[in-house]
Amino acid sequence: MARQATLLVADEIYFNLQGKAILQGIYNGDLVIPSAGSAAPQLLFYFLMETDLIDPFKSLTVEVALPDNPPILNQVVVTYPIPDSHKGRTRLFYRHPMLVQSPILQPGRIAAKVIHESGEIILGAPWVVLNPAAIPQKTN
Repeated sequence: MARQATLLVADEIYFNLQGKAILQGIYNGDLVIPSAGSAAPQLLFYFLMETDLIDPFKSLTVEVALPDNPPILNQVVVTYPIPDSHKGRTRLFYRHPMLVQSPILQPGRIAAKVIHESGEIILGAPWVVLNPAAIPQKTN
């Protein structure tokens, strides 16, 4: 199976005592803003990556570019399971939260990708859109 990655966008993340990630305010569509240049307290980009056990990642970097902003990159720590510690295991999974504090949001496409030692995985990400009620309507 090929290398794969997915992206979730949320408002907040918490980790419980067992190490589980708890995402709050997961966006299930576009990020709707009242006007161009709106500020958000923070956005959390949660990357989920996987690869075959026989083809582990050697390096991982995640990248997000908000509309009209330079890309933000985070390096991901790559760990490997202890050989033969998980009989029957065929895939390695990596999770990486990227917190962007106080972003200024402009309408447009959010670009996101995972960069690894042999290429990139381009991810689907929501768009930032203006609230339709805030868009001036043409009058005749």
